[in-house]
Amino acid sequence: AWVEAEKRAQTDPASLRSGTWVCVSMAGQGADPNQPLTLEFAPDGGVSGHSGVNRFAGSCSTGTGRLEFGAIASTKMGASPERMDRERRYLEALASVRSFSVQGGLLRLNDGGGRTVLEFSH
Repeated sequence: AWVEAEKRAQTDPASLRSGTWVCVSMAGQGADPNQPLTLEFAPDGGVSGHSGVNRFAGSCSTGTGRLEFGAIASTKMGASPERMDRERRYLEALASVRSFSVQGGLLRLNDGGGRTVLEFSH
């Protein structure tokens, strides 16, 4: 029973709405502290954050362990090609997400194949 309760807690969509999540890993590579990537979930299904150069906002749908982002709009500021490329990869990774888990303060976002594409902490 404890294992089932723990598994439910790790996949409860309410656990997403616990403040600002800061990316610590994208595609297995460490985050750049000079270009923070953030994510915040609102109770109404909204999502927002900072993609390194621009702010973004959109929607998401959730279920137990399931997470999918809808259309995302962002501001249109520019930066160096490297920073813009990192931002593009971040937004593409978000678009690929189909599931999540929260364990030990770490949020893992996984693609349709179950591969972890982004990891966040507080």
